[in-house]
Amino acid sequence: ASGYGSFVGGGRCNTASACLSTVSGGRSNTASGTYSTVGGGRGNCASGNCSTVGGGIGNCASGYSSTVGGGGGSMFGGLNEV
Repeated sequence: ASGYGSFVGGGRCNTASACLSTVSGGRSNTASGTYSTVGGGRGNCASGNCSTVGGGIGNCASGYSSTVGGGGGSMFGGLNEV
């Protein structure tokens, strides 16, 4: 966890690099948007500000306030896209 106020709860090879970003666990997950969150899973990224990935494998939430609940290989990049 390298961002101001960021947090990595556990797992392996996880990164929370933005201000107030969180990765709770899992493996190889990245939260690089401000206020972004990855709950767990593997290979997920939350790069949009205020974005969330709940879990799964290979998901990315790149738009502002976008959300991916889980599953595999989903990408959401639009404003407020769920």
